[in-house]
Amino acid sequence: MSLKFKVAKRKQPVGKRKGQTVYYAIQDEHPHTTWAEVEERISQATTISRADLRAVTIALHDIITQEIRAGRSVDLADLGSFKAVASGKMMDTFQAVTVDTLRRVGVRFYPKHSIRDASKKIELELIREAYTPRPKKAKTPGGKKPEGSEGDTHQPGGGGVGI
Repeated sequence: MSLKFKVAKRKQPVGKRKGQTVYYAIQDEHPHTTWAEVEERISQATTISRADLRAVTIALHDIITQEIRAGRSVDLADLGSFKAVASGKMMDTFQAVTVDTLRRVGVRFYPKHSIRDASKKIELELIREAYTPRPKKAKTPGGKKPEGSEGDTHQPGGGGVGI
């Protein structure tokens, strides 16, 4: 499998090429593995049932959330680790650096070497075809979800286990 790219164009708004049409490679959409497929593969490769796997995943989510809120990183063995990260704005003096000059905190995942090394083996492929962006979805007034849409849950696969 390879990462596929198409050629996109745009008019450069600033810089040396301002007003010029420039061309660049943009990653094409690629297939993804759903959580249901991951569950199925794990349950086939081990003795863990899908229900047990969901219960473990929900518990893991809760633990990671609690630890991140407490300002701790979470090591997930051969997968990698989650860490809360923030950076500060550049200030002119030592005294000007305060908590208010810190930027918003985010969460980052840092994969272990085996996962990072796997990415180095991915083949890249350029498809000599023009990129056409997907049409943007219309926004609903007031930022509300349309009737009948489900709320966001933290449960993988959109469901839980009745345990």
